[in-house]
Amino acid sequence: MGEYHVASFIVRCRRKHLETVIQRIQEIEDAEVHEHDPAGKVIVTAEGEFHREISTITEQIRDMSHVVDVAAVYHEYEPETENRGKSK
Repeated sequence: MGEYHVASFIVRCRRKHLETVIQRIQEIEDAEVHEHDPAGKVIVTAEGEFHREISTITEQIRDMSHVVDVAAVYHEYEPETENRGKSK
């Protein structure tokens, strides 16, 4: 059995590149933009079956042009059960 991970992040980017950063985050599988403000702050969640998947998504965002910082806010994991699969 695997695990189910969900995490949230605050991504800070240069405000003049906000729309580009949002678009690039939305292109990442299992990452979702929930909210943003005009100053360049973006709220993102990520889901995965393994901790490494969350780390990979975080690294992809951190390595994007115009991203200044990625700060983890929340990370939860639990074992998979037969009755619950990965939600999408």
